[in-house]
Amino acid sequence: MFLLNRRNFLELAASTAAASAFAGSSAVLADGHASADVFTADPFGGLVDSVVVAGEDKMLLIDAQFTVPNAERLADVLAATGKELETIFITHVHPDQHLGLAVLMDRFPNAKPVAHATVQPAIAAAADGMRAGSASAFPEGTIADRVVIPDTLDGDHLMLEGERFDILGPMHGDTDVLTTVHMPQLDTLVASDVVYNDTHLWTAENTSPERIALWRESLATLEALGAGTVIPGHRTESTMNDASGFAHMRRYLDAWEAALADTTTAEDLKASMLERVGDLPGGFFLDRGVGAARG
Repeated sequence: MFLLNRRNFLELAASTAAASAFAGSSAVLADGHASADVFTADPFGGLVDSVVVAGEDKMLLIDAQFTVPNAERLADVLAATGKELETIFITHVHPDQHLGLAVLMDRFPNAKPVAHATVQPAIAAAADGMRAGSASAFPEGTIADRVVIPDTLDGDHLMLEGERFDILGPMHGDTDVLTTVHMPQLDTLVASDVVYNDTHLWTAENTSPERIALWRESLATLEALGAGTVIPGHRTESTMNDASGFAHMRRYLDAWEAALADTTTAEDLKASMLERVGDLPGGFFLDRGVGAARG
């Protein structure tokens, strides 16, 4: 079993274009049956990370992308492996993790989409509204024309060809109920949107010291695991998947909390953040956070 990495993907897939969709660091089991890598969306798709875990014959996918073009690119990469996509796990309610399910289910109708029992009801309640709102904000064809609601996962772990991966959470990150996946046999943590790296954060749901403190607690819990490979929910394609994400999170949350305390207008809050953290990718995230805090 392996998490698909650049080396073995190049061996599996003849398409250079498909192979280039994967980037970042990888981890490999001692027996050579497992390794890790990530599919990262383009900036228009929110720089979302999807994680592929591939066994001898089957695959597990963690998070399903946001836009149709990125979900189609991801589907092309998965299809090029020649393996069966067995499970698609959705980490939380935000639409950039699950609206791509419609594309993936069209391509892999036998795959089973699932979410943790604490997450699934939120997706079921919000998905239609999230799809409609997203579709109104993007050019026609960017967002899928229907939603796919994942089933409720039975248990607190994922299985693939006899290998168990533990689900951690729910915990607070950029939203209230968020799950992460720990793969100690791969020295890997799929941190989802508890961790970002080299981008702005979605802070729209974290505009008070109390909520920011909850986010910091989740970060401390995950950092204490000591995983060598840390895959964030959002990053630039060239950013390594490692513990540097925790340092980025601390710097950004420190800046956000200080800017909230020091400013009173939306214009000043945005200017303060740009001065403190720079003009990072994901400017839309900053704009929405500023709007939520000073709207």
